[in-house]
Amino acid sequence: MGAQMNDKLPDVTYWLALQIAKHEHVIDLDSAYQGSAELDVLYQLLTSKAQLYWWRNYGIELSPVMVNNAFFRAVAMLHERRLEFSRSRHSADTGWVKELLHL
Repeated sequence: MGAQMNDKLPDVTYWLALQIAKHEHVIDLDSAYQGSAELDVLYQLLTSKAQLYWWRNYGIELSPVMVNNAFFRAVAMLHERRLEFSRSRHSADTGWVKELLHL
């Protein structure tokens, strides 16, 4: 049996964030805490896919707790990135760029 590595949380989080970002719909963190069927399906698919990926490619058995933590950290990271992008896009600091591009 492969090694179980708990120090892989950042790597698995990043990998899951990339997988989540591939989907057309952005996950809203607020709905994640309230629960949704879409999030449940995505969770089941991606956590299973992550465990299989890490086992096949690295011989590492990821614990379900670690994969769970990585999944929700990835969701939070993407949500924060989207919020920050939205804030910066509508701030006064970007007004001159919009004028320059005639937007």
